[in-house]
Amino acid sequence: MIETAYLALDLKGYRMDFSKLTLGSKVILGAGLLLLLDSFFHWQEVSIGPISAGVSMWHGWGVLNGLTLLVILAWEGARLAEIKIAVGSLSPSMLTVVLSALLVLFTLIKVLSNDFVASWAWIGLVLSIAVAVGAWLNMQAAGESLADLKSTVASAAGSKAAPAAPAESETPESGSGPVDAAT
Repeated sequence: MIETAYLALDLKGYRMDFSKLTLGSKVILGAGLLLLLDSFFHWQEVSIGPISAGVSMWHGWGVLNGLTLLVILAWEGARLAEIKIAVGSLSPSMLTVVLSALLVLFTLIKVLSNDFVASWAWIGLVLSIAVAVGAWLNMQAAGESLADLKSTVASAAGSKAAPAAPAESETPESGSGPVDAAT
């Protein structure tokens, strides 16, 4: 009989068991790693005769793409290693959705603002959307919805607002003002 072998890594006491990955996490990690690889190809390319020149994603807006992608991959790696990181009132899956939405936004800006867009840029846009779909699948698997995300962000924003200072009374309390020498 053939037994299924599960890949597991042990890094300084943290055991990563890839069999525990949800479908969303597999999509995030797979599409994210492919996007990281894609980011080094020419996203802008100009060809004049036999001469061709281009730049990768890591140029202009692409730096934000790359940094956001690296944060998402590190975050998913930490979750896989079961490292607990406090993120305030957001759940881990909600944070991944927010980061992946930023990734799609930055990638879309990168693709639409560039001249001479190459096919690698469009592949990168599709891969960033795949990362967002994986994040949404993770959020659904955790039993959360976009309405939960909206209410969590709204309540966090409301709790950070500074409370109004109580108004001081117009009349001074007895014994707190200057003493009238005439009386």
